[in-house]
Amino acid sequence: MKKFYFKIISILFLLTILCIQAEAHTLLSSATLWQYRSALIQLSGIISVTLMSIVLLLALRLPLIENMTKGLDKSYHLHKWIGISALITSILHWFFTTVAKNFIDRPTHRRSPIDADSFVALIRPLRSLAESIGEVFFYGVLILGAISLLRHIGYKTFKLSHKLMPLCFIAFAFHSVILIKPAYWDYPITYITLFIITIGLVAAILSLNGKIGKKKRHHAVLSSFYHDHSNQVTELSLSVQGWPEHKSGQFAYLNFGANNIHPFSIASTYKKNAPLRFLIKELGDFTSDLKNQLTIGQTIKIEGPYGKFNFNDQRDQIWIAGGIGIAAFKAQLQTQRTLSVNKSVTLYYCTKKPSKTLTLELRKEAKLANIDLKIIDTRSDPLLTITMLNDSHKNLNAHSIWFCGPTRFSDKLKADLIALNYNLQLFHQEYFSMR
Repeated sequence: MKKFYFKIISILFLLTILCIQAEAHTLLSSATLWQYRSALIQLSGIISVTLMSIVLLLALRLPLIENMTKGLDKSYHLHKWIGISALITSILHWFFTTVAKNFIDRPTHRRSPIDADSFVALIRPLRSLAESIGEVFFYGVLILGAISLLRHIGYKTFKLSHKLMPLCFIAFAFHSVILIKPAYWDYPITYITLFIITIGLVAAILSLNGKIGKKKRHHAVLSSFYHDHSNQVTELSLSVQGWPEHKSGQFAYLNFGANNIHPFSIASTYKKNAPLRFLIKELGDFTSDLKNQLTIGQTIKIEGPYGKFNFNDQRDQIWIAGGIGIAAFKAQLQTQRTLSVNKSVTLYYCTKKPSKTLTLELRKEAKLANIDLKIIDTRSDPLLTITMLNDSHKNLNAHSIWFCGPTRFSDKLKADLIALNYNLQLFHQEYFSMR
């Protein structure tokens, strides 16, 4: 992800340089605070609409983007944080436009005349409309952004907020094109910005038309399900016709109707015509009610497979599963016993309520795969720490670590690993956070 972040920062740096180029004559001659404000309005607007375009592009689930980000879960992690950055820059844009003008003296000189036959003159009558649309949709995006970020807001409201975001982008695209400074049309910044906006518009239209992930969609039939009340986990078995071969550690989106689409790790290895298994923990309003919506034989739409959580290195490995994160390792346990590799693997399964059925299954599969399984009951056993790992594994830096579980757990582990000068490029994790 660092490489992708670097590419984004490079794009933003280039846009900043091009904006300065377009403003250079004014800013280096007799610039006033009003003109600096004007330049900041343009720069913040261009950066904001660029970040919004990237956010929409990341949401398309394109294989090229997934390869660049090293997994679709990483794409959506970037999608979240770049979206937050877009919100911040749009707030700055609003501040420079609406608030800052109250503290700066407006110059008395008149604007340069515009060629009456130019495109700029043609769109000039739309400026007032573009300003109004931008302001209205800015307040709308603030509300939608808050809905997206507040964890206590339910899934349905969260999903609706994301459905409306592409519409907001279309409004911002109109706002941006109409309100680009007339002087900018003689410089590259305008045409690069128009290209970026076009990418965002294509992504927005594909999203609104339900085209995202269309080529990877299949129909599945629920062949069986079981709900473990003590663990609050529902296990599903789905029969899927034409399912492509997936790799252990990958996930799929399940659509249970009414567009209730969620990503879940595939908890079974690939076997032709064999059912796919999923373990679903009650972590939010939708997943908590799921057990009441299931009936044997019902059709469920499935989209995938996705993900790069593939255990693909030749180092000795440490697997850490926090709670329902064990689902990401279930399939690999089955795959591991078919591999002829000379490396040690230790699986730490940290859970509050170990299911007897699941525990027996894990012990059996771990034994067959020659994997050292350690089950940690967090109610009574010492919590897993990097100190424990360092004591148990000689030369921790020679191991890769594969993690799936709560974000706070991974953050703590990574902070302690940094203190040991561990190379975090060897720390792999899934980034999903469910409502």
